[in-house]
Amino acid sequence: MGKKSMQGEEAGFLDTYGFPLWLYPVTCIMIVLFAICTEWDASATDIVTSTQSDAGFTIHERTVVKTTMDSPIMTYAMYMDATAMCVLGFGFLYAFSKYYVWGGVGFNFFICGFCFLWVPVCQCLVKSMFEGHFETTKINLETMVSSNYVTAAVLISFGAFYGFVSPTQLVVISILEPFVMLVNEHIVFHIIHVQDAGGSMVTHMFGAYFGVALVFGLGVKSKHLPGKQRNTTYFSDMGAMIGTIVLWLFWPSFNAALLYNDVTIQGRVIGNTYLAISASCVTAFATTTLIHRGKMEMIEIQNATLAGGVIIGTICTFLIDPWVAVLIGGIGGVISTMGYGYLHPFFESLGFTDSAGVQMLHGIPGLLGALFAALATLADNTNYMYSYHTQWHTSEECDRNRGQQFGYHLAAIMISLAISMITGLITGLLIKMPCVPYVEREDMLIDHDFWHIHDKHHDPRGGKRKERSVVVENNSAETKA
Repeated sequence: MGKKSMQGEEAGFLDTYGFPLWLYPVTCIMIVLFAICTEWDASATDIVTSTQSDAGFTIHERTVVKTTMDSPIMTYAMYMDATAMCVLGFGFLYAFSKYYVWGGVGFNFFICGFCFLWVPVCQCLVKSMFEGHFETTKINLETMVSSNYVTAAVLISFGAFYGFVSPTQLVVISILEPFVMLVNEHIVFHIIHVQDAGGSMVTHMFGAYFGVALVFGLGVKSKHLPGKQRNTTYFSDMGAMIGTIVLWLFWPSFNAALLYNDVTIQGRVIGNTYLAISASCVTAFATTTLIHRGKMEMIEIQNATLAGGVIIGTICTFLIDPWVAVLIGGIGGVISTMGYGYLHPFFESLGFTDSAGVQMLHGIPGLLGALFAALATLADNTNYMYSYHTQWHTSEECDRNRGQQFGYHLAAIMISLAISMITGLITGLLIKMPCVPYVEREDMLIDHDFWHIHDKHHDPRGGKRKERSVVVENNSAETKA
């Protein structure tokens, strides 16, 4: 944490209680805003009829609505798939660090719970800001699924600053990023009129570069981090591999979840994603073996095998041949694996620290996926407009030829990159404020300052350190080794 928690010194009051001191007021404000900005969708409320009895009493009778394959409740299965990706998939994927397993899984869980509540409020505020009139967010399964997409962007960013921020800083990030992500999404979908069903651009690319820019603004350099604290273990990597498998299984649902009103497009998205992510799994194994001279690197298998789901995200609604989906996914697996093998160390040598390498799984494949979709619009206008008009955001008023739509698509990519990097950098600077407890360089990627861990010998900093002030009271006899 802060300077006073270092090397056996007792943690200061803000270092010890900063997280609840920030989180309780923020939660109270969020509840008030939730009451103002949200309401139940009319289809989710009871249908009640009132009649007068012969005796003059009013009788209220509730109408029972039976579930059918066409009813909204059937989208709950895909909502659960998307939620499982956020909570289980990303959670276990972030269990790779030797000394930050609890932080990776636990703080991932916290981000999910916080953002699932905060995103509907942000949706109301952003929509009201752009449309000029106040309109509440209707709470239904569509809202819950879209909250998963925004939360996923924050979780992707978390991978970049994984182990570098305090819980209090994480609260500030979880407040700011969903809002700016939704602003960017509104600009792309409703002003530029470019669609992105699987979120290659507005979720994956945005989240990755927001996180990388945040770390840059925070001033964390890989050369200043103790090397042993960035290590993994045989068992922590195995836990992360479980997260990879969960993500791999549910990715087709994630890309297709919001397209429940169009079975044709939804089936196409599932098929394209299934083919692409299978191809990236194959090419990732082949490429890592090539790079490392006959052996496989676990971090590349954990991440690059998923790149097909990222890179196909924008183009997955297009009516492309099956072999094209396989080709795109295979390219994603190769590019992501080579990124971890060559680009990741290079970028860190330039001062761009990326704790979990999210730029290689989400940033670059997301950017390439958006570019592939742009090229597809340039190659075949009819194909693009067919998928364009049958997605959940329609834009019939846009009369563009394929060259114009290609240009707008490139503009959407550039704007998304600019907004993500600028706001990420500003957020990194903001969370360095004196009122926000921070993490010292030598304390990064370590669970011990934030979790009550009974195994004191597991602390890589060595010595019998005094714990945070609450623990110091019960262990006053402990001294610095």
